[in-house]
Amino acid sequence: MSTDPKLIDAADRVLLGETLRHVALSYREALLVEMGFDPEDAPEGLFVVETTRFMNQVCRHLGDRHAGDPRVAAALSDWVRHVDEYDAFDVLLSHYQFESRETVLRKGQMLFPGPLTSHWEGGPEGR
Repeated sequence: MSTDPKLIDAADRVLLGETLRHVALSYREALLVEMGFDPEDAPEGLFVVETTRFMNQVCRHLGDRHAGDPRVAAALSDWVRHVDEYDAFDVLLSHYQFESRETVLRKGQMLFPGPLTSHWEGGPEGR
């Protein structure tokens, strides 16, 4: 289990109601500032890969540390409407029950067909 302070802080912010989209924007902005860029003038794609990598780690951290928490399920449900990242879908569908599960499951299976998604069928209670 990771004890990276940035992951713990991001998870705490989500548990307090901050959206994962806002966490991602804040992380990217902090990277830009740290590297000497003005966030207002920085190219749109700068540090997107790094931000995506961090957010995948945040999703995994939330699933590992807060499986079943409805606040996390709500945050992840919103997040997967905006991203097509396996980690987000996997954490959400492996660890949480939520209202739009069938819709998210269908979308996830379309994005990531095959053995990577077979464990999602039974949901978290089937594990």
